[in-house]
Amino acid sequence: MRFSVALALLAGLGVPACGAALPARQTESIFPSPVAFVTAAPLPEATATPTPPPTAEPTQPPPTLAPKRMPIDSTAAIGLWSSRITSTQSFTGVVDLAQGPVGFDLRNNNLALVTLTSRQVYYGFADTVAEVAAQNPDWFLYDKNKRVALASNGAPLLNIRNDQIKQQLADDIRRLVYEQGYDGIILEGVGVDLIRASNSPIFTGTKTFTDEQRRSTVEALLRAVRTVLPDKLMIVGGYAWEDGSAFNARVSEAQELASLADGVHITHFLRTPYSGTLEFKSESNWKRDIDYLASISRDGKIVLITTAFAASDVSPEALRQWLGYSVASYLMGKNGPRTYFQFDPAGSLDFAADPILTAPVGAPLEAYTKLDNGVYRRSFANVLVLVNPTTKVQEIDLGGDYRTLSGDMVQKVTMSANTGLILLKP
Repeated sequence: MRFSVALALLAGLGVPACGAALPARQTESIFPSPVAFVTAAPLPEATATPTPPPTAEPTQPPPTLAPKRMPIDSTAAIGLWSSRITSTQSFTGVVDLAQGPVGFDLRNNNLALVTLTSRQVYYGFADTVAEVAAQNPDWFLYDKNKRVALASNGAPLLNIRNDQIKQQLADDIRRLVYEQGYDGIILEGVGVDLIRASNSPIFTGTKTFTDEQRRSTVEALLRAVRTVLPDKLMIVGGYAWEDGSAFNARVSEAQELASLADGVHITHFLRTPYSGTLEFKSESNWKRDIDYLASISRDGKIVLITTAFAASDVSPEALRQWLGYSVASYLMGKNGPRTYFQFDPAGSLDFAADPILTAPVGAPLEAYTKLDNGVYRRSFANVLVLVNPTTKVQEIDLGGDYRTLSGDMVQKVTMSANTGLILLKP
């Protein structure tokens, strides 16, 4: 019986050992040594240990890991990835990672493209929950009333502590990645329901998971998947990696668990998909997202960012504001050579041709700083990035000439609340 899991994506040669043949017994030469006064050494004797017979089958050479296919360096660019792109015609930016089979088609124009696939890993058996619970009760997690615990979408929660569950998850992931030829996988929802604030699943009896039990459970799952994907990318999402608040609540745990993977997916950058269209995080929570990005991307890990919307009725004005705000905020915290951004307004690609996504930013020259009026700034080789995460309109004296992405020369700019701006240097 199979269950649903959600993933995303990104072997070897050796030399068999050879047994040495026993040296042949030499015969004594009848000719004298050409060197005077040299006495011949004792003749070699056969070893007392008999040579073992050959095995029925040759020993398989040990595997050697091929280099993982890594996305291109994004240090001097915006760095883009997509889980929504469907054709080359609808996207004019440079995509470094693409989720789904469309990525294989896009390689015609971008040979360096890394292809991924993704699946949820926290639920399954949605159609046969009663049958499975009766036959294999240890495959599910339960609430305090001993009912099968449910995910936020109503699906039953898998008990990822169970060895059979871990093994089937790992086997399914391995088969999907290798048979379909992906470069790696995104594991979404890793243990996310083990840390929810209310109605958390039960570890055993009537006790909820302790911090150590929860952490060891997630670690064991990641290690199981890592083992079957030695030369493929493994990116994790959910758990303590969703946004700055989740990361801030357990920084060391999130960092140490992330070390088992090649990267993380920040799914709720600046907002949740179900937040109000003009519902912005407070400045302090905005800063948590930025600092989280700065921290997790510093060591060169792959970091995927998504600012997403669930509703498709976002006004063009709101969409324009969110695009500028999220891209500029992303640049505030972007560190490392493999950090990539996705703007996802309910699957629409209308934004794809916007100049902000292909702005020639160049490498960062400094960390972000906060001006007296609450506006944040960061200088790059080719641009100046400004973000106003406050609720007030702010005016900024740039101290020199800059050019907007639309081509206007400016020396001062006025920024509305919750907006971002990228200015080209002269």
